Amino acid sequence: DDSDDEGAILRDPNAIPAISFLKALGIPGVVEFSIALFFAKLVCYTFLFCLPDYVHSIKINGTQYDSEKSADISTFYDIGGIIGSIVCGLLADRTGCNALICIIFQIISVPLLYVYYQFGTIAMSAQLGIMFVLGFFSNGPYALITTAVSADLGTSEAVRGSAQALATVSAIIDGSGSIGATLGPYITSVLTNKKSGPDKYKNVFYVLEASAFIA
Repeated sequence: DDSDDEGAILRDPNAIPAISFLKALGIPGVVEFSIALFFAKLVCYTFLFCLPDYVHSIKINGTQYDSEKSADISTFYDIGGIIGSIVCGLLADRTGCNALICIIFQIISVPLLYVYYQFGTIAMSAQLGIMFVLGFFSNGPYALITTAVSADLGTSEAVRGSAQALATVSAIIDGSGSIGATLGPYITSVLTNKKSGPDKYKNVFYVLEASAFIA
């Protein structure tokens, strides 16, 4: 009977077979969060790998810094991302609105990308300050989707009680993000190839702004 089936599931979480790939895509939120993570990680990993080169290619208040100093400056993006991820998680726990928190953070990051590109060269304080805030808002959703959101999807009737089913859903979401993380730096290399000067990353920022908006 039903009670025996439930008892078997409790004793063995793998009693329910793994769901198919297409069935996992049909679970509410899987496709949406997969797309969101794809573009969110595209933005974050582009900055992670390419920000030092961008800083090296521009003049901040008339001064162009070498590769080592540029790498040191770019760490402010990572610091902002660490703090942003923590705050994003706290807000999600307090409100219970994971999707809404992700949307708010991503919407704010879109104009911040424009502001950083246009005004980050005025002074070192502007460069570091805007970079920190940009890291704060762009990294938060990516960290939240890979953790709390995957756990939330575990409450779906299609996943509940099946470790294999939850693993399939998590793999789809994380895998989509990994593709975006790979594609971002590649697109950057294509768009910046054989270019130099302050406009070297102009088209890259257009792509990042569009990606953040889609996410």
